[in-house]
Amino acid sequence: MAPAAFADDERDGDGRVEGSWYITVHVTDPTGVPDFDALYAFAKGGVFTRIDGRTNAPGVGTWEYTEDHQVLFSSFLFNFPSGQVPTPANRNGAIMAVLTARVDRHGQMTGTFVGFGILGLTNFYRAGTFTGTKIQPDGTF
Repeated sequence: MAPAAFADDERDGDGRVEGSWYITVHVTDPTGVPDFDALYAFAKGGVFTRIDGRTNAPGVGTWEYTEDHQVLFSSFLFNFPSGQVPTPANRNGAIMAVLTARVDRHGQMTGTFVGFGILGLTNFYRAGTFTGTKIQPDGTF
């Protein structure tokens, strides 16, 4: 769906999700995982980028607007052991996340996600919610 089809009160102030966002992630399944920060970036043409605030691990994916005024996006992230320099030898598969979000009239993003292991990462599953604020060109959010 074209971005112009969204009602002004459903989208952020400039009418677009494109840009960079400071995100707080809350894992609900499994329980007991601490909240963490991430950075999300949405580029024109459907390119999505994610940086994990715990490990600086980058992820890339694709995004699109949905007919029900949300953003659907996915992210692909290689999985490496924490605290080690990443190498092809210590890569343990990858994580695929599927996310949906909505930006309210105040410019706040809220969403949900599921993440699961792929490429040999077995028994990995995460689900939860996230909230975020757009990073403005003047350095505020």
